[in-house]
Amino acid sequence: MIEGALGEDEEGRDVHFLCQQLFSIALGERESEAGDRKLLAAPVNLAEQVKSTGSSDVETVSSMWMKAPDTRYLVDQKKLDKAEAKLKQKLEKRTQRDTTSASASKGSPALSGPTTSQSANKQLDRAEASGGLTYDLKIENIDISYGQKTLLSGADLGLTFGRRYGLVGRNGTGKTTLLRSIASRELRLPSHLTVLHVEQEVERGEGSALESVLECDFERGELIARVKRAGTTPEEDTSLPELYARLEEIEADKAPAKAASILAGLGFSAEAQSFPTKQFSGGWRMRLALARALFTKPDLLLLDEPTNMLDMRAVLWLEDYLLTWLSTILVVSHDRHFLTSVCTDIIHMHSKRLDFYKGNYETFVQTKTEKLKSQQREYEAQMQYRQHLQAFVDRWRYNAKRSSQAQSRLKILEKL
Repeated sequence: MIEGALGEDEEGRDVHFLCQQLFSIALGERESEAGDRKLLAAPVNLAEQVKSTGSSDVETVSSMWMKAPDTRYLVDQKKLDKAEAKLKQKLEKRTQRDTTSASASKGSPALSGPTTSQSANKQLDRAEASGGLTYDLKIENIDISYGQKTLLSGADLGLTFGRRYGLVGRNGTGKTTLLRSIASRELRLPSHLTVLHVEQEVERGEGSALESVLECDFERGELIARVKRAGTTPEEDTSLPELYARLEEIEADKAPAKAASILAGLGFSAEAQSFPTKQFSGGWRMRLALARALFTKPDLLLLDEPTNMLDMRAVLWLEDYLLTWLSTILVVSHDRHFLTSVCTDIIHMHSKRLDFYKGNYETFVQTKTEKLKSQQREYEAQMQYRQHLQAFVDRWRYNAKRSSQAQSRLKILEKL
């Protein structure tokens, strides 16, 4: 075939040269381990070549035709199928678990809110039936749970009108949840009692900060609107004297000055009071929400960490302002100085119950410390008494004369 391709070559030099080149390429320009290069008289037998090396390892033969394939990057199909089956099974289990959790949580109280209950208040029923108005709050046997966690069990809550209560307790005990349950009236309250919970910031809007505070006085706004409509209907014309009398009674003309004073106390300058609410940050809009609550003056004001968004000057102003508050306040705060300055009573929320203490936070700490010391002394005295009884029982239990005395002391031990 080579001679036919090369054409005339009498001495065979071209064929010999081409064979040498092919042989060099096959051996990779390396010398053969068997010896020098030579012209073969017959075709190469690979099996005989392996035998001539005296080795059974195919990889030691330097021929390109005898090299073993590189399996470093090959995948064992059986192992691959097994791994994929395990991964598929794991994904199916995870999907099934997530589906089960989602379906179980659809009716879970943890997502829909806390579960609350209380005992029927017959005294409140009689008072509302007779038309008697009371602003004192008394809720008995309160049960509040959030999901699987019980926050209160059989607790009683009593708030006397005009008192300022501080609600304290460790984080996670449910203080905010209790405030929300009261504000949403999940716990039954007197129908005439107005409740305001400062929790969310004021929404962004085009109205000014001062207008935002004034508009929360719905009665004043309605009276002013009716006065403006007085010329359109005869009915409004006849009621004008009554409208003006009511506006004077609620001191509607003093409302803008009052609102401006509250805003100034909370840190709003005269210029900032005219800014639209959309220009304020979340912290300042939270101050606006507090200003609206102070301006409204509800029968029961619920405050949750009111000092978090305030600077020192605003906190001091708020303390002084709340000291003149005439209705009831229930405040949650970690600011001990604020609780000491403002509160007249402290409610300690712990162990699924509510404990009441007279006095401010500083008095509460002292009273609680003395109470713990007294409980410790009682415990130590009881343990000493138990040891005395146990020693008598151990000594005379099997004595014929004093066994009856030992038995009586043993019964006392069982009752302790």
